[in-house]
Amino acid sequence: MNSPTNILKRHRMGLRIVKTGIAVTVCVAASYALRLDQPFFAVVATVMSMGKSIDISFRSGKNKVIGVIIGIAVGYGFASIAPANAGLCGVGIIATLYICQLLRLSGAATLSCFLFASMMFLHSFGGHAVTWRFAFASMVDSIIGIAIAVLVNLVVMPPNYAEEIKNIRDLLYERLEEALLNAREHRLIDIDAVESAIERLTKNIALYISEIKVLRWNDKDVFAISCKVSTYRMILDELKAVQVLIQAQGDTGAQTQPDEERRTVYEYHCGRACRLFAEIAASEAAAEAAQ
Repeated sequence: MNSPTNILKRHRMGLRIVKTGIAVTVCVAASYALRLDQPFFAVVATVMSMGKSIDISFRSGKNKVIGVIIGIAVGYGFASIAPANAGLCGVGIIATLYICQLLRLSGAATLSCFLFASMMFLHSFGGHAVTWRFAFASMVDSIIGIAIAVLVNLVVMPPNYAEEIKNIRDLLYERLEEALLNAREHRLIDIDAVESAIERLTKNIALYISEIKVLRWNDKDVFAISCKVSTYRMILDELKAVQVLIQAQGDTGAQTQPDEERRTVYEYHCGRACRLFAEIAASEAAAEAAQ
C-alpha cells in the first residue's frame, strides 16, 4: 500500500540533502557577514558543489572554481559586446562548454554555463550593464560558495563508508541465507533484493576507494569484503538459474515434482550456490577467530 508513511520509509531523506541545506544556511549567513554583493551566486555554487563524498567534493570543487572563472570571463566578454544577443548566447555557451571539455573539468560545465548566462542577462534583472567589478564580485561569491560546500561536507557528519560497507555486507549475508533457504525449499527467490544489496555494496566500496588516504582508516576490512564481491555475484548467477527452474514449475511456485533432468540441473545450481556461500561463511568465521 502506497501510504504517505510507506512512501517516506522507502524514500528517506539522504544525508547529502541535509548537508546541502546546512551549507546553504552557512553560505547565506557568511554572505551577510561579509557583505557580499551577490549572495545568490554563492548559494547556487554551494548547491551545485555538494558532492556524494568528501573526495568528490574536493575534486569537483577544484574543477568548479576554474569553471566559475571561465563562465564569468566568457559571459563578461560577450555581454560587453551585446548583452542577451541570441547569436552570442549560443556561441558563448558553445565556447564555455568546449573550454570545460578541453580542460577536462568534470562536473563544472553546468555551473560555468549558468554564470555565463547570468552575465549575459544581468541587465534584464538589474537594469544596468555588466561591469568588471560586478563580474569579479560574482566570481568571488561563487568561489566562496564552493569552499563552503566542501568545508561543510568535510566537517558536518562526514560519510563513514567503511561502516556502511559492513552494514550492507551483513544485510547481503541475511538476504543470501533467506534466498538459499527458499531455493532448497523450491520457493521463489527475491533475486532483486540480493542483486540490489550487491550493487549497493559495490557502489560504497568504490566510494571508499575514491576517498583521499587520510579519510580511509579501514583498508584491511574493506579489502577483505571487496575480495568476496565476485563470489557474491557467482552465487547470484546460480540463484538466477535456480529461479528460472522454479518458475518453470508454475507461476505460483507450487512444488510440483520435476523430471530427472531438471532435478539434476536444479541440484547442481542450488548445491554450487550453497557451497560458495559456505566458503564465504568459513572465511568470515576464520577472520573473526583471528581477531
